[in-house]
Amino acid sequence: MLRGNKINMDLLFMKMNYFFAWGAYAPVVPFFATIGKQRGYSALVMGITLTGLQIPSLVVRPTLGSITDAYQCRKLMFLIGEVLLALAVLGLIFIPGATATESIADHIVFKTLLYWVFFLLLFFLCLGSVMRSLMEDTICVSLLGDNVHNYGQQRVWGAIGYGITSIVSGVVVDWFSKGQAHKDFRPGFVITLICVAFDIYVSAKIKVEQVKKTETFSGNMKRVLTDFRVIVFLTATISFGFFYTFILFFLFWYLEDITNLYHPEYEPYIKTIQGLSQTIQCFLGEIPFYFVSSYIIKKVGHMNVFSLTFIGYAIRFILYSIIENPVVALSVEILHGITFALPYSAGVAYAAKLAPVGAEGTMQGLVGMAMKGIGIPMGNFVGGYVIKNLGIIDAFKIFSISSLMVCIVISITNLIVNRMYKTENNVVQTS
Repeated sequence: MLRGNKINMDLLFMKMNYFFAWGAYAPVVPFFATIGKQRGYSALVMGITLTGLQIPSLVVRPTLGSITDAYQCRKLMFLIGEVLLALAVLGLIFIPGATATESIADHIVFKTLLYWVFFLLLFFLCLGSVMRSLMEDTICVSLLGDNVHNYGQQRVWGAIGYGITSIVSGVVVDWFSKGQAHKDFRPGFVITLICVAFDIYVSAKIKVEQVKKTETFSGNMKRVLTDFRVIVFLTATISFGFFYTFILFFLFWYLEDITNLYHPEYEPYIKTIQGLSQTIQCFLGEIPFYFVSSYIIKKVGHMNVFSLTFIGYAIRFILYSIIENPVVALSVEILHGITFALPYSAGVAYAAKLAPVGAEGTMQGLVGMAMKGIGIPMGNFVGGYVIKNLGIIDAFKIFSISSLMVCIVISITNLIVNRMYKTENNVVQTS
């Protein structure tokens, strides 16, 4: 963060941005599925809903990345995304807090006006999030320059913010819901609005400099998409997004199910337990790995990090499938560093390494599309379908086996890639 003997104020503001931006997500995003569950929507309905919410990542990310590269308007899009997110959360505060004592038939849900209002608010929240997070990472790696491997040391502040607001929002939701049959999520939404307000103030102070593109968009894409390393990298990123979905959106569903099945005495404190799970993820999982991510990436390589990630998911899912106590399940969240912080850091750094000069936004958008526009929607749909038909316990067993299979395929493919490019480099040096 030091530039000579002076503090690099842009990186300081970047750290503060990550803190407030990710702190804003914690009271809302992980609760998407359980908010829907409380409204009487089945796992399949929420799986379909969450899949639809990822459309912005599929369409907007690569498009927005190329537009901001061409017209040099990253900061403007950054701020627009934050404002859009704030407006969507404000709408969630005032939408009727519908609840249901039992699950509503799937075909009826999609015919109700309240569902579509709920969906549109979440959609615009996700759209704003996509715009903000893409510009955030692109601006960050641009500020880091040749030190892009230190990305994790910036992103760690997002984990700190997320971890703090997670437990705070969980406690206040339980507190304000005392004596009620259902949980009142509005106190958490207010925390989100406060964080977004601070984030807009901080983000406005970041100086953004862009390098003019040296190639056309089509030229950049041709270079990127014909690079076999990029193809393998994007495949691994899609798989990472697929498995991450089960943590991001269905972990709280799992905690509620095992609480209802085995330990109903914990029900009055379930939001506190869920919030604590996120805090453990951040402080005992993510933060340590963000600090050591640069060292690990240098030692094992960007792609080998993904192999470690899929092993971590296999272990994590099988543990979920055998644990019956939600408090004991909290111990599994320590693995979040291996299954999220490490691959996320490696992905952003590797995308910056592979990107043509001046097309950093395009490349980050492409990687974001792979993870959040393809991988996460696939995970949402598959997860919702499997959970509804088999239950979340058996679903995690299937996810564990699947993760091991993906690990084997990615590892073998990476060995082939390394041999291919090692041979090419030797030929160039000999010439």
